[in-house]
Formats: sequence, structure tokens, C-alpha cells
Amino acid sequence: MIGLLERRLRRAFRAGAALDLDGAAVRADLLSALLVGGDRAVPGRTARLDLSGARITGRLDLTGARIDSPVRLRRCVFDEVPLLDHAELAQLNLDGSELPGIEADGLRVTGDLGLRDATVTGDLWLLPARVGGSVELDRSTVAGTVYLQRSEVGGHLRLVGATIDGELRLNSTRLGGDLDLGDARIGGLFAAGLQTGGSVMAHRLRATGPVNLIGAQVAGTIAVVGSTLTGPAPDGHALLLIEARTGLLTLRPGPGSAGTISLRDARVGRLADDPAGWPAGCPVELDGLTYERLTRRSEDVSEWTVSQRLAWMTRHATGFAPGPYDQLAAALRRDGREQDARQALVVRERLRHRAMGRLGAVWGALQDATIGFGYRPGRALLWLLTVVTASTAWFAWSGPLQPVKPGESPTWDPFLYSLDVLVPLVSIGHDQAWDPVGADKAVTVAVMAAGWILATTVIAGVGRSLRR
Repeated sequence: MIGLLERRLRRAFRAGAALDLDGAAVRADLLSALLVGGDRAVPGRTARLDLSGARITGRLDLTGARIDSPVRLRRCVFDEVPLLDHAELAQLNLDGSELPGIEADGLRVTGDLGLRDATVTGDLWLLPARVGGSVELDRSTVAGTVYLQRSEVGGHLRLVGATIDGELRLNSTRLGGDLDLGDARIGGLFAAGLQTGGSVMAHRLRATGPVNLIGAQVAGTIAVVGSTLTGPAPDGHALLLIEARTGLLTLRPGPGSAGTISLRDARVGRLADDPAGWPAGCPVELDGLTYERLTRRSEDVSEWTVSQRLAWMTRHATGFAPGPYDQLAAALRRDGREQDARQALVVRERLRHRAMGRLGAVWGALQDATIGFGYRPGRALLWLLTVVTASTAWFAWSGPLQPVKPGESPTWDPFLYSLDVLVPLVSIGHDQAWDPVGADKAVTVAVMAAGWILATTVIAGVGRSLRR
């Protein structure tokens, strides 16, 4: 005999009307029978299941079912994990429901898959799913892991304000829209090979495990702003963007973040970050990172100077590599900031020579002080004038020197003698005509050594300029 509750449910289904059971229990097999077998619709209406406030007893099994009308089970409590393996649905809405999990291997949904404000005490197994619309888990709590790898979602994947105690797994998933993790709390994100036609938005995200976007291809923006990334800190990676591709990378992790952030071999159209506000616990890997432009200011971050950026690279970069400094200089030149670009290259050379050991550091210090490694050629002229002036003054006071061959020497000229001694490999006849002794000889040797140092550093600097 059909009970009153079952008659109400059948009538609502045939009329396509919403039914609120206000906590009453309904058998899962009855729902399966309605959806799969289906009562005939009332003439002029479309049959559909639009149920709310029900306690669903038993296991809802829609394995392999093809259902052309929307399925809405909102604010329902499921006693057992629903089975949706290889089901084909027009739309599925489980907003506000409580479930021990979902098993939906190979699920197909033509429209949206909604699971907002829901509570899931186990895993969401949705791989590989095909969803024509969006997947929305806003403000939901999942005690387990969300498995959505190798899936295709035509719209957005939204987890705004969601809490996932386990992990969010999106390896090799394709999205037509955005991945929005704003204000979410997750145990980790594994999205290597993610492809999206929109953006990856991670504003104020809290991740206690690694955020892995290795090889991700994002047509829009990757924005990690005000997010706390702590796993697995301090020895592991908190954020991996190795070989990722995006038009704009906005990277401003929150002050409580800890763990390495890797940008190795990533390619970015435009980079926006905050060197002055970078968290102390986040080393950064920059080798191989390429970007076209640098954004110096955004909505809530003041403009940084190239000195601040270089200090940030020196302090936080993991080991020395010349590539990041070359990349920075190239981007600064594209912005018309030639002087800042030269400053970046000087710092690169300074660090490179320090990495060579003690002798390399000494040689680098000489080049830095004299000609700025070839990027500050005015210094060479200044040193040349200083040495010639000092030498000329000394020999004007102490000279003339003794001639090597009396009667055959040119007229004594302290300036020409100083210049001839200073410039190596070129002689105008004065340095070989006079024989310095005592203090004069010491000054001559000092000027000659200065000439060789200046000549060598100038040649090295010119060589770098020509290669550039």
C-alpha cells in the first residue's frame, strides 16, 4: 500500500514541483525508481525531482543512469554514500546537504554541479568527471579529499569560503572558467598540468599542505594574494609554479607563510609582487623565470624601488644564479629604466664574483670600484684622471728624473711621463727615456700597476657590453 509521503513525492515529481519534507525520511530506492523508471509527467509539465529537507535512508544508487531532468536534493541528510558512477545527469544540486561522501567515477553532468553550504564527512570522488557547466562548493566543509583530477569542467570551479581538511586534487584537469579559492581552507592543492581558460584566484587562501601548480596553463591570472601558505614548512615547498604559464602572476603571500616558493622556468606575461612585504619564511626559486613586464604598484601595495627588489632577491633567492638578474634587467629596459637595469647587472656581477671564492671576490671588488663591471664606464675616466693628476703633481714636485741616455732624452714633461707610464702597450717615448730611483721608482711602479688594472677591467667591461 502506498503511503501518504510516497504519494506526495510522486505527485511533486510528476508535476516538476518542489517538495520540502521538513526532516521526514524517504527511502533511497524510491528516489532511484522515480529517477530511473520515472512516472509520467502531468500533461504540460516536465517531471523532475526537486526535494529538500529530507532524510534519505539507504543508498541512493544511480550507477549508469541517464536522467534528462534536473536532480535537486537540497538540505537533505544522506545515511549512506550516494553512488553515481558513470551516471549522466542534466543537473545535480546538493546545496546544504549532509553526506558521508560521494562516489561518482566517470560522472557526466550537462549543466551545473552544485554542492554549496554542504557538509561531507568523507571523500568526494568525482574523477574523471565531465561537467558542462560549473562545479560549486562554496562554503562547504569536506572532511576528506576532493578528487577531481583528469576532469573537464566547462565553467568555473568555485570553492569560495570552503574548508577541505584533506586535499584538492586537480591534476590534468581542464576548466573553461576560473578556479576560485578565495577565503578557502585546504590541506593542499595538487593541480599539476591544470589548464584553464580563466584565472586561478587564491585570495586569502589558507593551505596547510603544498600548493602544486607545476606546468599549469592559465589563460588569465594566477593571483595568490594575502594567502597563508605553510606546508610543508620550513624545509619543503609551499607553492610550486614550476613551468607554469599565465598572462599575469600576482604573488603576494601573507605574512604567516613559510616554505619555499618555486617559480623555476615559469613564463609570465606580467609579474606583480611585493618585495618590501615578502614574508621572511619564504625563500624563492627564480632561476629560469621569464616575464615581459614588471608591475611596480597595485591596489594595496606601494611602489617598490629597484634597490628594494635587488635586496629581496639577495635575501630570499635560493642560491646565486645570473639568470634572474638578466631577466630583471631586460624587463626594466622594456620599461625604459636603463639606469635601474644597469644597477641590476652590477649586483649580478658582484654576487657572481663573490661566488668564485676569495680571489674572485677581490678581482670583482676591483672591477666594481673602478668601472662598475663595465656598466659604469664614467668611473674609468675618473680613475684615469685621478691617477694622471696625482702622478703629474708628484713628478712636477720631485722631477726631473735622471735621463737614461744624457743628451738624447726628450724635454722633461711630468704629464707626458705619467701618461706614458699609465697607458700600457702604447709608448710615446717618455717612459723609456727616464730612470726613476727611490720614491720616484715606487710611484712609477704604482702608476704602471694602476694602468694595467684599469686596462684589464675596461677590456672586460667592454666585452660584456658587446655581448649584451
